[in-house]
Amino acid sequence: MRVGKTKELLIEQIKARIPLLVQHNGILDEIAIQLNKYNISLGNIIELINDHNKLIEAQLQELLLLGEQLHLKFADSDQDWIKEWLNPSEIKELRLYIKESPYDEIITLPYTFENVIKTGHNEYAAIVPNSIIGKLWMSGITMYNPNIQRQAKKKRVKNEIIEVMNLNPKSLREIEKQTLDGDLITSTLRYNAKVGTGEDGVELIYDDREKSLTLLEGTQIDVLDGAHRTFSIYNAYMKKVDLEGNMIVIFSNMTEAQCKRVQVDMAKANPIPKPRLRELAKDKLADEVVIELKADGELKGRITSNSNVKYSYGEVVTFSELSDAIDHSFQLENRLEVIEVAKVINDYMMYLFAYYKSNLSDKNSLMFKSRMFIGHIELAARMFEHTIPFDNLRQYLNKIDFSTDNPLWEEIGILKYGSMSARSRTKIQTVFQHLLKE
Repeated sequence: MRVGKTKELLIEQIKARIPLLVQHNGILDEIAIQLNKYNISLGNIIELINDHNKLIEAQLQELLLLGEQLHLKFADSDQDWIKEWLNPSEIKELRLYIKESPYDEIITLPYTFENVIKTGHNEYAAIVPNSIIGKLWMSGITMYNPNIQRQAKKKRVKNEIIEVMNLNPKSLREIEKQTLDGDLITSTLRYNAKVGTGEDGVELIYDDREKSLTLLEGTQIDVLDGAHRTFSIYNAYMKKVDLEGNMIVIFSNMTEAQCKRVQVDMAKANPIPKPRLRELAKDKLADEVVIELKADGELKGRITSNSNVKYSYGEVVTFSELSDAIDHSFQLENRLEVIEVAKVINDYMMYLFAYYKSNLSDKNSLMFKSRMFIGHIELAARMFEHTIPFDNLRQYLNKIDFSTDNPLWEEIGILKYGSMSARSRTKIQTVFQHLLKE
């Protein structure tokens, strides 16, 4: 390696680009394709970007190859990155690198499971050896999809907030040990073949006569339930190939929306934070508006599925608070109005955040308090109703004293803990309604 370059410096460069990588699944797949010729699988890459300790333990060659791909995908310059790190002879040696593996070969699609029982519409049950569970993850066949998980975890990486697997390290270690010792009790995992990912538009083929299930090329298999067990079994597999024991795996073929409904059903036995449950259930049209706002626009990354807002992570409002506010202020009649209302709210938020950005970090200001969004949504609805341009927003909001010292907020319940009464909600709405009448 060239003078001044170290493994530690390389790791820091990789970590700096992880936030960009996790936001682009397509680029992650492209990188996996490029690194596959070095026997570095998608599972290996995911492990590296999710676990700092794995980065430290990784071979220098793996880090250099990953670093090179990240530079090619995200760097602004066209400079030959690898030449800054290695001399010509080292580069030549790097191109011959093949990652050592504890397995003979990775699993590729199509792949067939035998002795499979059809248990329902697009649902199949198979007994899968733990070694295959681990190998599926290692091969990048099974993967983590935060969109269908009950609760993803937000993590700060430098100045970026990213979603990662919400895993309990202690639980992972315990399951891994049980797997290595052959003591892991057989239980049920749920894997979903995501609709629309099969190369020819089909993800699964079930042969009723042969009782076999084939996963077809291109299919993305998301872990719907059993992330802890899957990842722990994978960790155990990387230490011991011939694992004992099996898991019952329910394979389904559903859309993300259908997967979320399954999560709601499972929540009856395994509690999920109420805001996240609401988000998955999509009980009303207002919930769909919030899901649109979470996906794109000014509120992307600012809406939390938890019960409490973490302002230090850039969050400003809970899913349920925002949904209730939309439900009370907009009269949504059908799904065609969902996109329109989401656009109205996003336009309002664009001016709100542009005009009052300094209030986000002002601890003495309640302008971006979660409950204050009851008022913001009401004002957005009334301004839209009266065709008042949102660039006039300042002339209305400047009439309100948003400081914590304003006794009005204590009176109407902005500062109270616990759930809000219907009367308090109405009072907040009224304050913002009066802005247009003054």
